[in-house]
Amino acid sequence: MYTLIALEKDGALPLLHNVNDIEDWHEKRSTISQNWLDCIGGLPPLVKPSMKINTWEIHDDYYQINICYSTVYADWVPANLLVPKGLVEENLTTESDVLHLLSSAKSKRFRAVIALHPTSENGKEDISTTVGRKNRQYGLELVKRGFVVLAPDTITAGERVLQNEQPFQTAAFYKSHPEWSAVAKMIVDHQQGISLLEELSIVDNSKIGAIGHSLGGYNSFFLAGVDSRIKAVVCSCGFSPFAQDPERHRWGRREWFSHIPKISDYINEGKVPFEFTEIAALVAPTPLFLWMGQNDHIFPHWEPAAKGLAELNSLYEWMEEGERFTSLIGNTGHDFPPEIRQISYAFLDKWLS
Repeated sequence: MYTLIALEKDGALPLLHNVNDIEDWHEKRSTISQNWLDCIGGLPPLVKPSMKINTWEIHDDYYQINICYSTVYADWVPANLLVPKGLVEENLTTESDVLHLLSSAKSKRFRAVIALHPTSENGKEDISTTVGRKNRQYGLELVKRGFVVLAPDTITAGERVLQNEQPFQTAAFYKSHPEWSAVAKMIVDHQQGISLLEELSIVDNSKIGAIGHSLGGYNSFFLAGVDSRIKAVVCSCGFSPFAQDPERHRWGRREWFSHIPKISDYINEGKVPFEFTEIAALVAPTPLFLWMGQNDHIFPHWEPAAKGLAELNSLYEWMEEGERFTSLIGNTGHDFPPEIRQISYAFLDKWLS
């Protein structure tokens, strides 16, 4: 348990404190994981994935298929499924044609990513369609590089904004799930997305990654920290420690998107059960790419975040897996610039080859 005052004074212990060997690390990792799961309200068992096909479009070098897939508690997740065109172009006239494209044993098996959107009311459309904002269309860019891309809507965004509600309002969610958290809900929905990808014959199940910016960025490493099916992670502008954070209840209760309500109870007592460096450490030794900007107005506390990146680097180096970790810091704002995206795509190419 960390006191907030100690964090503000850089009093957090390093990740490898009292860790002498790999058994020590596994024990510490287990403690971090349990604290994390206790705080977010746990993760229910996954359910067998089902898929509904809504609409589809044929583009020059990929197919865009709007679907819904099943998740826990009888919920459904709207998503865009982007599929590269293989050696033989499919004529998608009927739903049966789409199913054949996705399930044909003769189809080429592609690498895949689950692409998670930032805080945009348009949700998945921001990253997987041409209407997306500048420097946000990473799902669209990755399908053109030969990845199958699953881009789901998170709760309260895109097609999941409730009638008569504004985007990113979580009050209705907590009315139905008062002891749970939006973070846990997002994680399990994304785990269900991975299960869906595994069901598709066109996907190489050994080569599935996660990528996201901002909200999507931390959701990517949250997912990989609990699910070993993710083989590479890219997080842009999503690493935000408690230390020196000017938004005290960023992760707890607030008027709009409340991530983990229980965190506010801890903060009000002047302590927190973990630092987010530890949560990112749950990913190790899975390949992890982290990018952040020194002029980020959303997460302005880049200096303690940079120290967290150094801690993560030390962990990967101690594991003798240093090449699996890449961190970059630039002087841009809360953005995913073209040059950084290209480096991150090369990272995915390397580890999902």
